[in-house]
Amino acid sequence: MSRLSIELTSEEHQKIKAIAALQGSSIRDYVLERILPAEGDDIAALQELEAFLAPRIKDAENGDTLSSSAQEIFEETLASH
Repeated sequence: MSRLSIELTSEEHQKIKAIAALQGSSIRDYVLERILPAEGDDIAALQELEAFLAPRIKDAENGDTLSSSAQEIFEETLASH
C-alpha cells in the first residue's frame, strides 16, 4: 500500500476532519471519495457500454452483418419515422 502526504494548515485539517465526521466517514474515506468521485461512474458507464455492444459484437463475429453503409442505414431510419 502506498502513502500520500499533503501539507495542510491546522485549520484546513480540522475543517476536513469535521466535514468527514458529519458524513460519518474517516478523513481517508472522505478525501478518497472527493478526489476519485468519477471512478464508480466511469466503471458503470463502461459496463453499460459493454452490455450494449456485446450482442452486436457477437453478431459481427458470427458474420451476421449488414452490407448497407452507415449513410444508407441512417436514411432508412429517417424514412421509417
